[in-house]
Amino acid sequence: MYPMNLVEFCSANMQKGSDEVYRQLDADGDVDVLDYECTNNCGICSKATFAIVNGQLVGAQSAPDLLIKIYKQIEKQQSIEDQYDFLI
Repeated sequence: MYPMNLVEFCSANMQKGSDEVYRQLDADGDVDVLDYECTNNCGICSKATFAIVNGQLVGAQSAPDLLIKIYKQIEKQQSIEDQYDFLI
């Protein structure tokens, strides 16, 4: 079993379209979502939708693409964890 995934959103960016991604992830029982007034990522915030997935910044040009990239990032991180599980 994997630890809970944390996806963080910037409220200002949610007003630009990532709010739908937030709602979809909030309905996913394997993902915790948080929103902050600002995540201090203004450069990407002004140009694209983005979220922070387990500490890793993920951006996309549209909300649907952002959702896909978030799930890919989660899978990538879980795959890396799987590679190291055998060492424990």
